[in-house]
Amino acid sequence: MSMLSFERKYRVRGGTLTGGDLFDFWVGPFYVGFFGVTTLFFATVGTLLIVWGASQGPTWNLWQISIAPPDLKYGLGMAPLMEGGLWQLITVCAIGSFVSWALREVEICRKLGIGYHVPFAFSVAILAYVTLVVVRPVLLGAWGHGFPYGIMSHLDWVSNTGYQYLHFHYNPAHMLAVSFFFATTFALSLHGALILSATNPAKGETVKTAEHENTFFRDTIGYS
Repeated sequence: MSMLSFERKYRVRGGTLTGGDLFDFWVGPFYVGFFGVTTLFFATVGTLLIVWGASQGPTWNLWQISIAPPDLKYGLGMAPLMEGGLWQLITVCAIGSFVSWALREVEICRKLGIGYHVPFAFSVAILAYVTLVVVRPVLLGAWGHGFPYGIMSHLDWVSNTGYQYLHFHYNPAHMLAVSFFFATTFALSLHGALILSATNPAKGETVKTAEHENTFFRDTIGYS
């Protein structure tokens, strides 16, 4: 995607939280920054650990691959690598990557001169993850209470946890929380897609105004 006419105004140095000008640059349409580098580092290391853990397991079936947390007997201590230690390292990488991404969003907001609504919203998702893999296990006294990293295995964990706490998923508060979580994500994706389509028109077309955006939503969902 080529640079829009107004983008150059915002691609200026400054607004960084740390690292100064060292990583204050763009690669195509993407801002890098110090926290972009740390995000890439943690994400790469974590992904490689997952792949290595899968290579030590019984299958390469994407649905069945699972990195399990330590056994409850290890409590809150470090477990051997192949007995849950890998899960602990991947968790550290995941938290490092998520937090780095949120801080990168903060730097972008500072460059654009806008509020911190986007990183704040993303921080709620980070909090949900940290609650399940750090806060809850610490309160229960063992890392083994965290959920495994795998498609089917984590769904099994969700189901078992629900039954363990007497059909927790039928809790109205939980239902509302999940509904709002996904509904707001969907609404924000619609909003972002509309902004992008309005400000980045096809070649030969003019940039649309806010009134075009409002009209689109009023015509399609009756509200803007």
